[in-house]
Amino acid sequence: MLGLAGTACVLLLAPLAGASNSTVYADATADAPIASPDLGEVQVSNDDAGSVVFRISIPNRAVLADTDLVALLVNADGKTGTGCARGVFGAEYALDVLAHRYVFGRCLRGSWDFAKRPTSFGGSFASSVLTLRVNRRDLGGTSRFDFRIGGATATGRDPAYDFAPDVGTAGWSYQVITPPQASFKPPTRKAHACKCRPGRWSKRG
Repeated sequence: MLGLAGTACVLLLAPLAGASNSTVYADATADAPIASPDLGEVQVSNDDAGSVVFRISIPNRAVLADTDLVALLVNADGKTGTGCARGVFGAEYALDVLAHRYVFGRCLRGSWDFAKRPTSFGGSFASSVLTLRVNRRDLGGTSRFDFRIGGATATGRDPAYDFAPDVGTAGWSYQVITPPQASFKPPTRKAHACKCRPGRWSKRG
């Protein structure tokens, strides 16, 4: 019985398998100025530990130029009246790459702060795909968030832009799916019955 109870405890406390998630979002290509990073298909996924990965296709870039900027804005609370760009999108976090540098921003009192980079954040670019990753704990621990992506390049006085999804449409929404935390309650002990007699007592069991 003790062996079975121990096994049951391990099973109850172990994470449930297969809770990872992946969603693909489509953005039209060849809809941006030639000079701008042309944002295409976006795949967002997460693993059971809550690590979220964004894979952004940029088909007109074999490498990112020094003048290229790609910014991924995250609205973690689903409210447009909080964060930065209030009333428009309301982003609390920014995952950016600029001049080959990967930076993480937090909206503090209505302004962006890029001073502190969480250890879970990182990025890379290969085969025309920009990859950005961060754990959801560094996105406020949210299980659902909205996001938008902007691509730009500084070409003289007139920067060229592309947005995904397009301007005037609602941002994309993603749900982070992770295993539920199992709760465990230790078994209650059964009270032993006592048979009492005047002047003496005995214990059964």
